[in-house]
Amino acid sequence: MEGKPTSPQLLQNLNRRSKQVIFTVVLYLILVFICLISVVPTQYDLNVGEVSPVTITASKDVVDELTTERRRKAAADAVSPVYYKDDTVSDTVLANIEKVFSELRSVRELGQQIRSSWTTRTGTFTDDDYAQAQKLLSVITLSNYQLQTLMRTDESDFESLYRSLTSAARTALVSTITEGQLGDAISNIQQIVAYNTRTDLWYNVAIPILRGTLQPNMLIDQQVTEENRQKARDAVEPTVYKKDQNVVVKGDRVTTEKYAVLDALGLLAGKKTDYFLYISSSVLILSFLALTYLYIYLFIPKIFQDAKSALVMGISLILTLVLCILMGMYIDLSTMPMLLAAMLVVNLLGAREAYAVNFLLSLILTFVTMKRSDFETSQMLGVLLASTLGGILVIFLMRRNSTRIFVIIDGLIAGFFQLILLACVLTLSSSDTSDVFARSMWVIMGALFSAIVCIGLQSVFESLFNLTTPSKLIELSSPSQPLLKRLMIETPGTYHHSMVVANLAEAAAEAVGANALLCRVGAYYHDIGKLIRPMYFKENQMGENPHDHTDPRVSTAILTEHTLDGVELAKKHHLPEPIIDMIRQHHGDTPVMYFYAKAVQQYGEENVDIAEFRYAGPKPQSAEAGILMMADTVEAAVRSIPEPTHEKISQMIRKLIRGKMEDGQLDDCPLTFRDIGRITFAFETVLQGVFHERIEYPDLNKIRERSRKKKQQMVQK
Repeated sequence: MEGKPTSPQLLQNLNRRSKQVIFTVVLYLILVFICLISVVPTQYDLNVGEVSPVTITASKDVVDELTTERRRKAAADAVSPVYYKDDTVSDTVLANIEKVFSELRSVRELGQQIRSSWTTRTGTFTDDDYAQAQKLLSVITLSNYQLQTLMRTDESDFESLYRSLTSAARTALVSTITEGQLGDAISNIQQIVAYNTRTDLWYNVAIPILRGTLQPNMLIDQQVTEENRQKARDAVEPTVYKKDQNVVVKGDRVTTEKYAVLDALGLLAGKKTDYFLYISSSVLILSFLALTYLYIYLFIPKIFQDAKSALVMGISLILTLVLCILMGMYIDLSTMPMLLAAMLVVNLLGAREAYAVNFLLSLILTFVTMKRSDFETSQMLGVLLASTLGGILVIFLMRRNSTRIFVIIDGLIAGFFQLILLACVLTLSSSDTSDVFARSMWVIMGALFSAIVCIGLQSVFESLFNLTTPSKLIELSSPSQPLLKRLMIETPGTYHHSMVVANLAEAAAEAVGANALLCRVGAYYHDIGKLIRPMYFKENQMGENPHDHTDPRVSTAILTEHTLDGVELAKKHHLPEPIIDMIRQHHGDTPVMYFYAKAVQQYGEENVDIAEFRYAGPKPQSAEAGILMMADTVEAAVRSIPEPTHEKISQMIRKLIRGKMEDGQLDDCPLTFRDIGRITFAFETVLQGVFHERIEYPDLNKIRERSRKKKQQMVQK
């Protein structure tokens, strides 16, 4: 159905995208897992009151909430209240006292009436009497016992109490009664009034009156007082355990406060989990990975289509990270092999890929170092600088020469550079320089370890992923290689042609900054398909040409088949993929014009389709494949020039390259017009040296004959 992605190309793209997503997710999860194992602190099974078997330090800055709250409460309680005087209280209190005494008079008079009705002096009040008396009171409430005292009081004692209590209350209100100190005011009034008042009347009547009517006139200003107390609370600095500070010392009992701190840090087994640590770590790793992917997208987007290279980068990163964490924890921070990933990737893939891996590794190592509770800030800065700048330096040193001895030398140079950086950081943070010398050997050992492991793993990666590394290319360029040996013995013409093409391709690659070694080795193997039918190719023919008696279409099929045969041979001998691509692409879909013209001559142009006379392709996809195509075409054509001169060679080269461009053979490779110009000049320089004008040596017999005749003439004279 129209619109559905049913074409093989779209399905292939979708499959590639799925693999990219899966690889990214798996890499992210592995990195998060490794980092969390490193940064999540050890948990302890402790309870309040138990003796700690180990010294536990804070894994990050944390506030001791219980101690801080206790100190803040003490500071707030120490703030004195702010008072204000309420002048209306005095009138209210005195009015209430008057009202209470008025009601109490009624109760006393009721008691006097009831007593007058008793037949004896020892009569008692009934519950109904007390209930009736209670109804007369509205301001205060008295118990039956207190009512009995009042109802038995005579008028003189009652009025005396009224006068003295009212006067004392008025005096107390004039001198102010502070809120919260009402008991003190009642005690002061008691000292004035109680000495001339019956004890039972004072305790049973006077005190209830004061408690029911007396009010403070110096009241607390709650708003201002609370503001002052809040200021006092805010002024108290939190009690903080700084990162690496001892929370519990071995042998100490775990207090409630310290238990709460350990719980807040997530250091108690089965208690609080520090989810923020997990979330923040995951987000940071995701941001590091995203920045690295942005760099790859901008500068080396081909990685997204090259699963093999992406896998090599991922494995190198993870392996280096694990080794760094283990060696940093169990040996010393300075021994971490921070250079290993950069050295591996620059050797296996190239400088840009190594920069990406080194960038991501530096960020992750800095994060892990920051979270390790036994690392200082200066050490964290040292790790950041050593991993970033040391990695950049070793990539720069190794980008051109990656032989084993240079790997060791470059690793040591980068190690000394890391040592200088670390020394600078440590001397800036501490006046004790003895630590610098103590760490210097560890730094060099870490760099040397990186170089040795890089050498050991390089061959493993090369074999496992069939990578095109410089050492692998050098190995393939040896004449003792089986295919090259066969080419030299079975097809000497093709072998010589390949050597000249290799010189041309290498010179051109150096001129435009392409991989010169890959161009040379690719040229060595580009025509290995001719081993299948060597005598059908001109350079290997010693006598009769079999094409003279062969149909042009058949001849074309035989010639164009050599690229496919070469691919099969290359795969059989496990040649790297870039070389196989160069074998497949070095003719693109160029037409074999000689046999096309022959077919037109035999069958007529209307009966011949040029598409039948083209190579299978594809067109060159890389700069190296494009250079190889041009070098192969130029070498074969220039060799056929009769009496080659500088001008003829130059014209032929430019004509052939222009023809390739016009035929669209270079459309898919990243070569620019400027690159084409430099390649042309490089070809001219090499071929002028190969096909230079030679001196015509005279015939020795003719020289001797002329000399003999000259001597005869002299004798005759």
